[in-house]
Amino acid sequence: MSTKSLMEPDARITRLSRVVVWVTTILIGVLPPGIVAYVLLLPEQIVHWRSVAPLHLSSDPFLPEQAAAVIAVLLFYSLPSLWGLWEMRALFRGYAAGEIFTLAMARRLRRCAMALLILAPAGPAAGVGLSLALSIGQMPGKRMLVLGIGSDDLGHALIGLALLIVAQVMVRAAKLAEENQGFV
Repeated sequence: MSTKSLMEPDARITRLSRVVVWVTTILIGVLPPGIVAYVLLLPEQIVHWRSVAPLHLSSDPFLPEQAAAVIAVLLFYSLPSLWGLWEMRALFRGYAAGEIFTLAMARRLRRCAMALLILAPAGPAAGVGLSLALSIGQMPGKRMLVLGIGSDDLGHALIGLALLIVAQVMVRAAKLAEENQGFV
């Protein structure tokens, strides 16, 4: 068994944390413009999403107001993800700096969990928003509203709950670590 203290930084954790910081930084910067590009360049893909596929919409290019509405819905839907990535980036920055069992890191982990929990109902809400956005310009009687819950929404909720519990365990671990530091 190693004599290295659990409170000392671990080179593997530091290295991996730096990679995660780098990846999350890129994702935060790429996600919003990527959504805009996706809507403008690949509109035929959006009409086949699980939430709006039942509408059997044309894969013609979007009307300008449809494109703007779809972009707005998807950017709004991405907000919990962006917040989660931001918190994850801060969490792993702390890990890279050697802050493992601290209350600040436990709180960051809790915020990551909250972002996932918020993302769970955001999926069905985005489906409703997309169906409304894609109905712009449709003739009366052809407009539809779609509400659906998928396995990814359930997955976000379950993983978010699990992460929330782990974050609470980390709060206790941080308090124990703080208490143990007082004995040394």
